[in-house]
This record gives sequence, C-alpha cells and structure tokens, in this order.
Amino acid sequence: MKIRYSVLSSLLSMMTSVSHAGTVTTTNDSGTGSLRDVLGTAIDNDAIEFSPLLNGATITLSSGSLNITALKLTLDASALPSGITLSANNSSRIFTITANADVTLRSLHLHNGRAVGGNGGGLFALSSHLVLEACSIKDCVSDFDGGGLWGNGITGSIQRCIISGNQASGFGGGVFLIGINGTKSLDISSSQISGNLAPFGGGIYNLMANPTLSNCSIQGNSGSGMRSEIASHPILRNCIIWGNTMSGGSIAASQLNNTGDSHPDVTYSLIEGASDSGSFRDGNLVTWGVGNLDGGLTANDPGFVHALGGSNAPNPTADLRVFTGSPCLNIGNSDFCTTAKDLAGSQRTQGLTTTLGAFEGAYESFSHLYPALDPEADQNGNGLKNFTEYALGIDPISPVATVDLPILAIKDGTFYLTTTRRSNGIDIVPLLETSTSLDPSSWVPMIQDVDYQADSITTISPDRQQVVIKLLASDPARFFRQGFTDGS
Repeated sequence: MKIRYSVLSSLLSMMTSVSHAGTVTTTNDSGTGSLRDVLGTAIDNDAIEFSPLLNGATITLSSGSLNITALKLTLDASALPSGITLSANNSSRIFTITANADVTLRSLHLHNGRAVGGNGGGLFALSSHLVLEACSIKDCVSDFDGGGLWGNGITGSIQRCIISGNQASGFGGGVFLIGINGTKSLDISSSQISGNLAPFGGGIYNLMANPTLSNCSIQGNSGSGMRSEIASHPILRNCIIWGNTMSGGSIAASQLNNTGDSHPDVTYSLIEGASDSGSFRDGNLVTWGVGNLDGGLTANDPGFVHALGGSNAPNPTADLRVFTGSPCLNIGNSDFCTTAKDLAGSQRTQGLTTTLGAFEGAYESFSHLYPALDPEADQNGNGLKNFTEYALGIDPISPVATVDLPILAIKDGTFYLTTTRRSNGIDIVPLLETSTSLDPSSWVPMIQDVDYQADSITTISPDRQQVVIKLLASDPARFFRQGFTDGS
C-alpha cells in the first residue's frame, strides 16, 4: 500500500471523551445481552439499539431464525458507522416477520441466510408492514422463492439498501413480492439490486404487486432484472435497469419481463435496449412515459464503476456508482426522489434534476481520469505526487494548481484542523495520523472520538470537500499529518 502525505505539525492540549449505551451488548446467538434475548422480551413499540462496541461486528445465528410476530418494533444500528451484520451461516433464514407485525430495520446487514425447503432466504415477511433503511441483504439462498426477501401482502419501504448476490430456485432471486388484489406493495428507493439469480425475476419478481421504484439501479441479475405477472403494475422513476440477462427475448425484455395483464409504468429512466414500449416485444404492455433515455444507443451506457454480467450471478460485488461523463447525470426529475440521501449517504438532489439510479453525482478514479499519468510521479513539479493532488481535488497536470494544505486554528481554547479532499474518488482512502514526535515509526492512525471529533463537512465544488475536525489531546506536544492511499 502506497501512502502520499501533505503534512502539518502543531502543538495542542485538552481531551474529552464520549460515552454511549446500547441494549444489545454481545454478538452471542443467545443469552443475556444477545439480540435473540432482547427480541424475546420485547413488547409493542419497543426500539432495540446496539452497543457502539459492536460497530461492524457480526452476530452469527446458530439456533434458527429471529421471529417477530404481531409486534411493532424498531431494530436500529444507525448510530454505528458500520452497522451490524447478522449472518445465519447458511443454516437458516435470518428474519421471519408475520401476523401484522410492523418492523423497521436500520443499518442491519443480513448475510448468508438460507431457507431450506422454504421461501425467503434472508427475510420472510407475511401480512406485515416492513421498513428497511440503509440495510443490505447479500448471499442469501431460498430453495423456493425470494432468495433475499420474500414478501406476501406486505407494505412499507426499502430505502438506501443493497440487495445483491442472492439466489432462488424458483422466482425472485433478490426480491419476491405478492400483492393482495393488485394493491400497493413496497416502495423501493435509492437502492441497488444486483447480481441476483433465479430462473424467473432474478432481481425482482412481482405477482399482483405494484411496487414503486425511484432512483434504483438494477444490474447484472440473471433471470431478468424484473419480472411482472398477473396484474402487476410497477412504477419506475429515475431508474437504471441495465446488463440483466435471461434466456430468449429481446435485450429490453431481459431488463423488464412482462406477462399477462402486467403494465410497468416507466418515466425518466434508462433501460438497456429500450427506446419505446415496442422494444419489450410483449404486446406494448409497458407504459413508456416522458424523460426516458434511449437504451438502444451505445452512447447511453450508464458507465458504472464496476458492472456485472448476468452470467456471473450470484455475485454481490457490483459497484453501481457512475463515472464522470455518464449520460445518467442530472437528467432525472427530482420530484420523484423519495429519500433525502442517496445510497452512499450523499445529498440526493441539489436542484430540479437528479442523477438516475441509486447514487447521486459523478465518481472518479485516478486511472479513469488520468490514464497516462504515473500516480507516483510529479507531473507539474510542485513537490506533490500526482495521486496526492488528485486526492486533494487538484489537477496534477496544471502548472498553476493551488494546493490547500491542512490548517490548524484555535477557537475558544479548542484546536480545529481543516483539510480538503476529493469527495468523489472511488480509489481514495483518506488517512489522518498523529505522533508525539517526528520519529518515522511513531505515527499512528487518528481514532474518532479518541483523537478527534467530526465538526463539519462543506462542499467546495461538486467533487471537492472541506473537512473540519475538533482535535482532542492531552499531550504537551503533538504532530499531525494528512495522507491518502489507493487501498492497494
């Protein structure tokens, strides 16, 4: 791993600490403080939280599914930057939600669930209200339908979620929905459904279901991106459906596969191979509205950072952010945006237009933006390596590039460090390090809430941010430096 630095040294003092509390305190499958134990004693309208010490931890279920019946509950790990992963280790389903339950899951990652001889490898929901926020469902398997999520007669929403790498032997590799007499089902917004596998409806399968999808990316699923049957009327707004496959039919039909009295309504979207309703070869079942891009043009490839081929499914590795130059940038209609943030947590829209798909704005990598430059060289001779300038949001080719090095300031007796960085680099890992001396071996990474607290982030330009942190220290002398790595 190569690290490039812009360095600042200074003296400071003072330290504070932050204390937290949580309800779930252990990753054990059962016993005091376990999620299963807390769920077992929960009553209606309870909110279950997680100790900050569990940030990024995995709770492995060894004694079956977590069941929620006829209760209104919230399971909230949003205070943890990396959330909580729940893994069934391919031995059972993860959640079973039934009997008019009303369940909200936040920042929970459901991985490696398996419905042996049943439906819903990750999550099974029947006649209930379900809200998923900033969650993921990955690498789950159903022997029947709904590899990731199986929902029958459910309402609610999926917001800012990733459903990928799941598989079903029947219908709905990622999501399987059955409506009740054609009534409204889930709303799915600012979400990615990719790399899922099923014979029918690899990404999503609708049966008498009417989900509304806004700002979603459906890509690289096998068995079609979405299949709708028997009076299903899904609504698609500001969506990208691209690179999905199935046996037979047109390219467009591999993205939206429609049978019976199913009528998808598509507006302000990009669907591979589709330029009008006739592209799907289904008897003009699709209502082709205004603002759609022509998916039959090579120039309208969305330009994903890392797209999958449907033949690679199941595969959870797609990165559906779009590069600078994508035709999907700023051509959607923000009236259809239903989340304030996109899948990456960035502001969803900054005006009348929005970017199609799950992510707002353009992303970059050094190799994409400067394919002829050596990241270790100094093209403009200003003393900073090309990659460092790129990571700072500066053009390494420009002979007059202005470099904003870190600034230390004091306010009300407290030290604040101001740095700048590129905000849209997919290959940038920012580093802040501290030392009590300048000995090369003494530098250590700074830890949030130990060495610093976040203060503010300000957008300087569409691809550049100013970051201010409050420094915490009790040493009579301390040094700081900012660096970047490409993660390799």
